[in-house]
Amino acid sequence: MTAVLVTVHLLAAGIWFGGSTALVFVGVPAIRTLEGEPRGRAMKALGLRWRPLGYGALVVAALTGIALASREWQHSTEFQVVFWTKVVLFLCLLVVSYLHNFVLGPRLQAEIRDGLEPRTRPRLVLVGWLSYSLTMALPILGVVLARLVN
Repeated sequence: MTAVLVTVHLLAAGIWFGGSTALVFVGVPAIRTLEGEPRGRAMKALGLRWRPLGYGALVVAALTGIALASREWQHSTEFQVVFWTKVVLFLCLLVVSYLHNFVLGPRLQAEIRDGLEPRTRPRLVLVGWLSYSLTMALPILGVVLARLVN
């Protein structure tokens, strides 16, 4: 059963990580070549298509991570520090992703649509890079946890 959990966990994490990487380095730069309303529509469409797959994978990764942690739990200080650090970073990722996708993104769209100066863009970019940094940190901590268990 552990092998199945690990496999599903890694696939889900891979979907989130790979999809996020594709968005950051392929999708968004390609859309930046557009201007005005087509750019906004394309960015919104990309986000709406990604959300069910990405957030679904994130939920699966969280649930299988909890199951794996309960099976492999160790009382060593090292294990617990890494585990709880991973939990905190995961929760930070959820908050930052929420801000990016449901607060700042729509705010920037409204600014552009209303012909206002897009003041939200720098914060959106910063939050996006923070989200991607957390996305990179989580599998690294997963490897550290796996090494502590084995």
